Amino acid sequence: MYVTTSTRPDVSYTISFLSQFSACPTEQHLKAAKHVLKYLNHTKTTGLDFPYRNTKAIDVYVDADYAACLDSRRSYSGYTVLCNGSCISWCSKKQKSVSVSTTDAEYVMMSLATRQIQWLTFSLHDVRFDMPIAMHADNTGANFLARNPQLNVRTKHIDVHFHKTREELQRGTFTLLQVASQDNLADICIKILAKSAHELLMDRLSCR
Repeated sequence: MYVTTSTRPDVSYTISFLSQFSACPTEQHLKAAKHVLKYLNHTKTTGLDFPYRNTKAIDVYVDADYAACLDSRRSYSGYTVLCNGSCISWCSKKQKSVSVSTTDAEYVMMSLATRQIQWLTFSLHDVRFDMPIAMHADNTGANFLARNPQLNVRTKHIDVHFHKTREELQRGTFTLLQVASQDNLADICIKILAKSAHELLMDRLSCR
């Protein structure tokens, strides 16, 4: 857990998933945990890299895996935050409620990322530093809900606090950009990926 929260976003999903069974693990869970330890031992020199880049921008990538938990049918959420192209924050967690569609799951995730953006905004303000912030999401429906202020049949069932994204977007706290699914860096925080995709996202997160 310490490694996951400090320097290794690449195992955030796996640790988040296995942590659910820490109180009463089965042999299958212990086998998976040992597999993680073997992976960490094999990649023990891997860590976050912060090369100098004169971009001066913060990019937040968000994603959700709809109904990924087969026991509760809840979705997994994840985000990664890049400052000048280097990963500085990430999150992988199971949502607290069941989403009824992929759009809902993504919209809930955007709300969580928005709160992280708010914290970043306050922190930058404290040090009198201004950087443009962009949220990158790959779900067209969720992006539409975030931009559309009207309450309709697609949104009236969603808890009010999840509309925080729309509120901050209207305030101009950040911009919302569409990103292709294969280019969404938050993918590494919500699911197990093929080795080639996993290594590609690690490199793009400056985790080498």
